[in-house]
Amino acid sequence: MHYGVPITFEGQISRIGTEYGSGYHVVRQSERPGGTPHFPPVANGLDYLVSVVERLEADTPNPRDLKYAVLHLAAGAEVLLKARLQMEHWTLVFSHPGRAVRDEVENGTLTSCTPKEARDRLENIVGIPVAKPDAEALDQLAKMRNALQHYGLVGPAANAQAIETLTAKVLGFLMPFLDDHVLGRLTEDEQDEVEHELVRIRSGLRDIQAYAVERLRALGPKLGPLRSRTLECPECSQWAYVPSPTPVPDTYRPDCVYYVTTCYFCEIQRVNPETAAFQYLVNHTVYEYRNAIGETVYPSRPFVCPQCATSSLAPRARLATDPDAEVDFCFRCAAPVSVPS
Repeated sequence: MHYGVPITFEGQISRIGTEYGSGYHVVRQSERPGGTPHFPPVANGLDYLVSVVERLEADTPNPRDLKYAVLHLAAGAEVLLKARLQMEHWTLVFSHPGRAVRDEVENGTLTSCTPKEARDRLENIVGIPVAKPDAEALDQLAKMRNALQHYGLVGPAANAQAIETLTAKVLGFLMPFLDDHVLGRLTEDEQDEVEHELVRIRSGLRDIQAYAVERLRALGPKLGPLRSRTLECPECSQWAYVPSPTPVPDTYRPDCVYYVTTCYFCEIQRVNPETAAFQYLVNHTVYEYRNAIGETVYPSRPFVCPQCATSSLAPRARLATDPDAEVDFCFRCAAPVSVPS
């Protein structure tokens, strides 16, 4: 696989589908003419989410886009929750597990549990908690989906802003759920199969304004204590790009350690502080730097940090604590550094 070094960071698996950054779009296998409609559970759920982000990327989605975003998001959420249940045991997706028949799973003729039953089983059997706000958002989405599917959406429920906000809340639950509980249980071949879907979903999410507002609000408690080392992400332009001062061992090579920089919004990771500093300089803010004797320098790479002696120093960086102030920031030390004049 070519999407990054497999590492463990703060209890998370390495992020799949973040290698190429924003703007990277490929023709997915499911979009190639003449292909076989092969959609195993996780790929099927992700394909629904691709449809959701494609319909909501516009600055002002039209009513039809909002309608199908609701329908496809509800379908995707249900499929992905049940996919995790099936990973635990194939009988758990049946309406009555005690009467489960394996052939019905294989040929798709089973009567499956409801979305709420799936969530309850995830909590009570698998041990995956669902926070109350997330559960309420999923219930609200199910009601909205049922209205659209069986009757229509009229009255106070027919509100574009409400639909976008609800969609953002559910997406804000589903993406960490995938990262924490689903993707790490796939085989290497299965991860390769869904990589392009994940790239498409993650890049699309950055363009959904309602999602951004909701996700940043949800990330507030996590990012608050980290503001003194939070920068603006060079990929998604959100103030959520956080270097870690704690080395992380490689999962497969314990003798190697990494200093990981993570964007908590778009979830891109850089395992090399030099690379993280370089991307910050080139892609976002600093294109020129005036040195101590007044010469203008156009850095092609970060400067050497006087404290850790690595080329991880980004001059004139800006931090979330004071976005108007410029500091010399080291991505290896994960802190501002005083540079001798």
